[in-house]
Amino acid sequence: MNQTELLQFLSTIDLFHFFSSKELAAFLENATEVQLAKGAVLFREGDPGQEMYIVLRGMIKILRGSRVIDIVKPGEYFGEMAIIENQPRSASVAALEDAVLLQVPLAVFYEYFSRQPKSLVSMMRTLSQRVRRDLEILGKEYEQINIMVHDMKNLLTPFHLLEVMERTVPGLAGNRYLACMVKARGDLLVLMENALAQAKRLQIAPAIHTESLDQLLVDLQESSWTVHSEIGGRGVRVEVTGSLPDFPFSSLGLCRVLSNLVLNAAQASEAGGRITIALSREGDAAVVKVIDQGHGIPDGMREKIFQPHFTTKADGNGIGLISCKQIIEETHGGSLTFESTPGQGTTFTIRIPFSA
Repeated sequence: MNQTELLQFLSTIDLFHFFSSKELAAFLENATEVQLAKGAVLFREGDPGQEMYIVLRGMIKILRGSRVIDIVKPGEYFGEMAIIENQPRSASVAALEDAVLLQVPLAVFYEYFSRQPKSLVSMMRTLSQRVRRDLEILGKEYEQINIMVHDMKNLLTPFHLLEVMERTVPGLAGNRYLACMVKARGDLLVLMENALAQAKRLQIAPAIHTESLDQLLVDLQESSWTVHSEIGGRGVRVEVTGSLPDFPFSSLGLCRVLSNLVLNAAQASEAGGRITIALSREGDAAVVKVIDQGHGIPDGMREKIFQPHFTTKADGNGIGLISCKQIIEETHGGSLTFESTPGQGTTFTIRIPFSA
C-alpha cells in the first residue's frame, strides 16, 4: 500500500476512528511494515512482548499450544495484551498465508493509544470477543472429552474377565502380570471417575493410604516399566539408601508421577542407557531421584519445563511434567525439582514429607 491507501485503510479500523489525519500520519511514521511468509512464526508463547501488530494483508492464526484460538484478518490487530500487562506473550502467532503487518512498538503504543481512552475501549471490545470465541471452543472440546471418557469407561467392562481368568484358568492364580493388568484397569476407572466428576465441578480428594514407597517402586519396576515399549529396553535400576517408614501417600498419584518421569528419562536416553531411581530419607521426608544419562535439557528450555503445553516432542502435548508437579505439590505438599547438564543427563528430584 502507498501512504494514501494506508492512511485510508487505517481510518476504517476502530482503533483509529478518533485520530485526526495529522495524528494518523504521525503514527505511521513511527510504525514499521513487516512481511511474514506463509507458515512463518512471528513469536511464540512465553516470548517477551514489546510490540502490537495490525494486519494489513493476509491472515494470521493465534495458537495456545497446538490449539488455534483465533484467526486475525486484515483490519484486525493482536499482541496488545503483552504491552498492556507488561507480560510475556500468552500465545503464539503464525501466518496462515503470506501477510503484511504493521508493527507498533511499545513507545508508539503508549504515545498514541494511552491518550485515547476510546481506543482502549475498542481494544477491550476486541479482547472480549476473542475470549468469548476461545471459551466457546474450550466448551465444545471439554464436552467431547467428557463424552469420550464416559465411553472409554464403558469399554473397560470386558477387562473384568481378567479376574474370571484368574479364577478359572489353571496356573493363573496369583500371576503377577495378571495382577498388574487388574490394577491398571482399576486405576483407569478411578481416573475416569475423577475426570467425569470434575466435569460436574465435584471435588474428589485423592485416595491416600499409609504404604511402602519401596514396594511401590519394586512393583513398577517388575511390571509396567518392564513391558512398556519405550522403557523396557533401558536398564532401570532401583537403589534404596537407608530405611524408610511406611507413610501416607497417593499410590495412584505417585505411579503417575514416577511413570511419567521414567518415560521421559527413557525417551531422553540412547538405547541401552541406564536409568536409576534412587530412594532415600532426608530428615522427615522421602526423596526419590530419577536419574538418566541422556542428552540433558538445554539452558534455554529450563525455565519452560513446567509450563503447560511446552514440549520438545513432535507428538507431545506438554502436560506430563505439569501433572507431576501438581500431584507432588498439591496432593502431597512436596516438591519436584530438576538438575541437568547438557550431554550428560538429567536428575528429577521428588521430596515428599512423611506427614503428607
